[in-house]
Amino acid sequence: METNFDRVEWVNPMLFSRAFSGLEREITKLGYVFRLGSDFEELEKMLSDTDKGELTEHFNTVFNTYTPESGFWAAVLDADGACICIAAARVDNLGKQSLQTHLRKYWKRCYPAICDGRALASNDQPRFQSQISGRVAYLGDLWVRQQCRGKRIHERVAPLIMLAALHKWEPDWMYCWVRPSAWSKRYPLAYGFSTVEPVGIRWENPPSSIDDDLVLARNSYSQCLDWLDHFAAKFPAA
Repeated sequence: METNFDRVEWVNPMLFSRAFSGLEREITKLGYVFRLGSDFEELEKMLSDTDKGELTEHFNTVFNTYTPESGFWAAVLDADGACICIAAARVDNLGKQSLQTHLRKYWKRCYPAICDGRALASNDQPRFQSQISGRVAYLGDLWVRQQCRGKRIHERVAPLIMLAALHKWEPDWMYCWVRPSAWSKRYPLAYGFSTVEPVGIRWENPPSSIDDDLVLARNSYSQCLDWLDHFAAKFPAA
């Protein structure tokens, strides 16, 4: 498997700049302000008076302590400075450990189970989980304030967080979790993911606080580069 240390091709900075700046300009034209940050306590304060309320277990500060090198977030603010949209990203340096092993340990810590105890992923997982290792970026917590839905802000923020994660970490893999209803609307493909796994995870002891039939969308590093080539073409060079 190609790793971050023996890359033959790196992220093209010109394509990244064109795509990132183009999306940021679109947000500005809508009358909003785009921000990137790495202080998750600050983000939690920004969300405290919104209909989202709090971050999920993947990013909240109860279960996680992210440094500026290991996690960041994107936010869109309105003219009054109120948060109307967010997304977040983290990177896990798994080395030779598989995503399957990582998730079994991580999700047990994060989620209570329907039955007594903690949620526990099954040992019998879809094969793709054992194939993912190395530097792995997770994208999540995409949210849009209720009264701002319909303005398609998420269609700018989702690729922006992907672009920023690709540029910052150049990960071997990138993935996100999706509810089946969102998959049926093809959101993961619209956000830039090339591969969707309809059976994302199997449970031995299902969680009580999240869906137990999540879909997983993923990109390899080369798929990320292919997406960047295609996406940047939407914003021609000046």
